[in-house]
Amino acid sequence: MAKTFPLFSQVALAKDLPEYHLKRGDIATIVEHYPSQEGKEDGYSLEGFDVPNVTVEVDASQIISLSQLRQEEEILAKLRQLSQSRLMHLQDYIDFLVQKEKADQKGA
Repeated sequence: MAKTFPLFSQVALAKDLPEYHLKRGDIATIVEHYPSQEGKEDGYSLEGFDVPNVTVEVDASQIISLSQLRQEEEILAKLRQLSQSRLMHLQDYIDFLVQKEKADQKGA
């Protein structure tokens, strides 16, 4: 089940929204929540983005919590410190974890 964000909480974009000239990591405030209909994901209206009078509607998969954004930024900063050989080892391990995650989801 997808996470539900409370109204008026701040979130970050999980991906670029080129039609609005917004980038992954841009921060906004949730001003409306649209509960999902069967087979669809929740939707949200976001405002902020340092753009006055603009409301953007997104699916739940298009936003992440600020804590998740910070965690991802910390991980990226650590990755930038690794040597090329360590990055190759890490890539192999990440591939293994992704395959295991997919297998676990099929079994659930």
